[in-house]
Amino acid sequence: MVKKAAVINDLSGFGKCSLTASIAVLSVMGIQPCPVPTAILTNQTGYENYYSCDFSKHMHNYTDIWKQNDVSFDGIYSGYVSSAQQTDIISDFISTFKKSYTQVLVDPVMADDGKIYSAYNSTTCKKMCELIKKADIITPNLTELCIISGQDYGELVKKSDDKNYLEIIANLAKKTVSEICPSVIVTGIKKDSFIYNGVFTANENFFVKSKQYGDSFSGTGDIFASVICGCILNGINIKTAVNIAAEFLEKAILDTIKTDYDKNDGVNFEKYLYTLANKGGRHEQ
Repeated sequence: MVKKAAVINDLSGFGKCSLTASIAVLSVMGIQPCPVPTAILTNQTGYENYYSCDFSKHMHNYTDIWKQNDVSFDGIYSGYVSSAQQTDIISDFISTFKKSYTQVLVDPVMADDGKIYSAYNSTTCKKMCELIKKADIITPNLTELCIISGQDYGELVKKSDDKNYLEIIANLAKKTVSEICPSVIVTGIKKDSFIYNGVFTANENFFVKSKQYGDSFSGTGDIFASVICGCILNGINIKTAVNIAAEFLEKAILDTIKTDYDKNDGVNFEKYLYTLANKGGRHEQ
């Protein structure tokens, strides 16, 4: 049977992010994505103008009706929330549908480059830090890891030229593993001309290194987390999953920077989806 993943995220008309990215990625990897919108947007919020419709009042219906229909999920993956209230709704969703075999991935979307997103506040961030305690895997960027661990982002990045910079980040992530969540993947760590993704579990601690190309693009975190989700549900180990996600994004970014691009539009990932098709559990033994 095809595995199912509940995907709780916003739906943006432009920006190649969130549900638009996740549905494509998980589908090609042989996973049925079951979307639960947190907000409906004309486009992601990086554009100069956008309209967002908060979907909070409708989200309880998904939990209630799907419970009545006795559905089950192999995975639950949550991302952007449009209000602090939604973290409680998602927490209830996880409590309702998580079985012994269900893998829960929370991308704690809160901030980037040292700044909390404009739609967020300290209450939303605090609630998100509570939500991640229900996850098996979290995929924070460096700013979000700082929020989770109580580290000052500005003070941390001042040490980016230090030879032990990655070790400092690793210690923050290990603390999160020991106190909050079993597996932490820290994404998009910039050092020199490279991007590092750090993986930290009770048994593994390592970084995957990629060359940095171009700008920071819309949706790359969503694409990365979606590939991780698909790999884990297909029985691929976390180290291999991170390498697959990094290589997939590198192809998409290299293709994008050949064009006259707008970083808000996201990356050209569609033409490389086929490379993920053989990462399904039915095909890769």
